[in-house]
Amino acid sequence: MNPKAADNAINELALTRQRHESWEKRFGELVRQWRQERNWSQDDVALFLRDQGFEMHQTTVAKIERGARPLRVAEAAALADLFEMPPMAVFGLAQVEDPATLVDSRHVELEQARRRVDDSRETLYCVAQHHAYLLAEVEKLILQMNQHVTDEVTE
Repeated sequence: MNPKAADNAINELALTRQRHESWEKRFGELVRQWRQERNWSQDDVALFLRDQGFEMHQTTVAKIERGARPLRVAEAAALADLFEMPPMAVFGLAQVEDPATLVDSRHVELEQARRRVDDSRETLYCVAQHHAYLLAEVEKLILQMNQHVTDEVTE
């Protein structure tokens, strides 16, 4: 192999590796976005990951967000759990430049938010029903007490 062909092959390998490593950079950007949307610090994220058994510090989270530190699959899954994202969202990311993918991911986020709203509405409805039941019980007790007092006065 001539030296020029060897240089080209090395350059092609480097570009291929960069494409693969760009996944970590894109995921790091998403982690930063998700964290900032929740007004969490990098320390908050590191603490969660430590609670999940990962040796993690704020500086490590910063490196992950910059794409400067390789991300283990288990760490990516824990981060997806922290941010309430489907685990495959970590690996199903397309190029950030792809507007259709951004719209799709926003659609998924919107559907998740709607489900959370529906769940909270259902919870609120159940609590309101229980509250109404308890109020009715209190009213029955008051009526019974009033009847008892009335009976005593008329005797």
